[in-house]
Amino acid sequence: MDNGSWHLPTSNHFDCLELRSLVLNIQIHPRDKIRWDTTQSNATGISTIWNSIRTIGTPPAWVDVVWHNLSIPKCAFTFWLAIKGRLLTRDRMHKFNMNTELRCILCNIDNESHRHIFVSCPYIMHIMANSSFTFSEDWSHYKNGEFLVGPVTGTRKQMGHLYAAITFFLVWKGRNARLHNATNQPASMTLTLVKRMFREKLHSCHRFQKEVLKNHDLLLDLY
Repeated sequence: MDNGSWHLPTSNHFDCLELRSLVLNIQIHPRDKIRWDTTQSNATGISTIWNSIRTIGTPPAWVDVVWHNLSIPKCAFTFWLAIKGRLLTRDRMHKFNMNTELRCILCNIDNESHRHIFVSCPYIMHIMANSSFTFSEDWSHYKNGEFLVGPVTGTRKQMGHLYAAITFFLVWKGRNARLHNATNQPASMTLTLVKRMFREKLHSCHRFQKEVLKNHDLLLDLY
C-alpha cells in the first residue's frame, strides 16, 4: 500500500493478474481492529473469550465448601475428588476389573468406598468427632455441600470446612501409605496431624487474624 492506495507490482503471470484484479476492487477502510464478536469493547481478555464459548451451568452445592478463603489447595483438591467420587477406592478398582481386596484397609470392617472411608469408617469418625465442630454422618449430605450440623456461618463455617478438607486429605494419604508402604499410622496420630495443619494454616492466615480481633471465640476452635 502507498498513501492509502493499493500499490501492486506488475506481472504478466495469469494468477497475479487475476489476484490484482480482485484486490484492486477491495475498498481500503481505516485501520482494522480485532474485536471479539460478543463485546463492543476493544479490550478483549481471555475471560471474555472463555465465557462466550463455554456453557455456563449452575455451580454445584459444594463449591463453597471446597474452595474458599481459608482452603489449602492440596487438601481442597483431594476434598473435591472425594466429593465427586473420583478417588481410586477399592470398590472402584474392582469395577475396573483390578484384582484387589475390597475390605477397608483402615478398619478391616466394611468394604472400602467413598461413603465408607469418609463417613462411616471408625478411623475417620474418631478424627471428625474430636473437633469443636459437629459434622453430618450422611454421605448424601456431603455431596449436597451440607457438612456441618447446626447454625454455623461466616468464618467459623469456613473453618469447619477446612477441618473436613484436611481430614479427608490426611486420611486418604494415610490410607495410601498403608496400601503401598505398609505404614500403619493410628487414627490418634492422624488426628494430631490434622489439628496441627489446621492451626498452622489459620495462624498464618491474615484474614483469620482479622476475624479473631472481631470474635475471640474463634480461637476455641483451634484446640
